[in-house]
Amino acid sequence: MKSGDILLFMGEDGISKLIAWGTNSKYSHVAICVSAEMNLAIEAITRGGVRARDIRKIKEKYDIYRVKEDYIYNLNKVISYLVTKLNLKYDYFGVLFLGLLKLLAKIGLPLKDKANKWQIDRDYFCSELCYEAFNASGLDIVPEIPDADITSPGDIAKSVVTEAVKED
Repeated sequence: MKSGDILLFMGEDGISKLIAWGTNSKYSHVAICVSAEMNLAIEAITRGGVRARDIRKIKEKYDIYRVKEDYIYNLNKVISYLVTKLNLKYDYFGVLFLGLLKLLAKIGLPLKDKANKWQIDRDYFCSELCYEAFNASGLDIVPEIPDADITSPGDIAKSVVTEAVKED
């Protein structure tokens, strides 16, 4: 694993399976490795908000994705962004909005104006935090998604910018 790698989780609980189903993906959560040497990742979770986590203590299944070599970004800016967000709250409204949008898209309803009116700039859900961190470094990690602040873990996996480097 390298610093900057993206960990995409395949949760087994009911909420995780619902997220995976609703987003047409096997992934339900995302974290970013901020220090491979210290085995440290930063993520946004419902119980605790934005926090650091020891990768060695992760019991859930996850795959590792990496930004392709063709794409340039500043890793220090990604890490700095994530560190400045530590201890912020989880964005419950944002993730509910994402779920609603993905559900409506799944049943075929057109989604023109997708702006998240409930978005709180100082709260994050996992894939939003990942997107914002890379965006702060100058890289749109999901250029296929017009409103990337409503990005899902599955969108990050399907992105032309990322590639799987280790799959469970």
